Amino acid sequence: MNIKKSNNLVVIENGQLTQYSLDNKNVWEVGRPSRDNVPDIKLHSTTASRKHGKFQNMDGVWFYLDYNGKNGTVYNEKHIETGFNGRMRPVLLNDGDIFIFGGGEKPVINCKTIWAMFSKKDFGGLWRTVDSGDYNKICVTDGDNSTTLEKPQKGTVIEQENGIAIYMGNVTYMVGDIRVKGE
Repeated sequence: MNIKKSNNLVVIENGQLTQYSLDNKNVWEVGRPSRDNVPDIKLHSTTASRKHGKFQNMDGVWFYLDYNGKNGTVYNEKHIETGFNGRMRPVLLNDGDIFIFGGGEKPVINCKTIWAMFSKKDFGGLWRTVDSGDYNKICVTDGDNSTTLEKPQKGTVIEQENGIAIYMGNVTYMVGDIRVKGE
């Protein structure tokens, strides 16, 4: 599989996966669309704010800036707090960073929250799904290599050399030359 280096955001909301190639522009506004607000990354859940935050490239480095909306943003299992005197505090992004938009202060993944991952890789190809029916054990195989997880949590990312799988409970999203089995 040909994995290219590029900055991407994978967003899963209400069972729909969307991948954004962030390198196409320097600022990506995130929020719930309305008549007066048309964000670049549209979050349709009512738990997301109309103006939720933005992803911004500053001198070749990507950051997320949260607008401190009502239901907040969780970044790598920690709630994003405002800076001094309520200022936005830029969050430096690294490959594999996980966001949960609209879930309050806890990293809760449910039908009202939006899960997202920043990646410095573009796996290319089409994402596909497999019914994972709340497996107690999941195994992701890439040729002779395999990774097995006991009782995976929703939002668990399993990255292999030739692809990636995102376990979301009843469904697992995957791209690349990998296979997913469960028990």
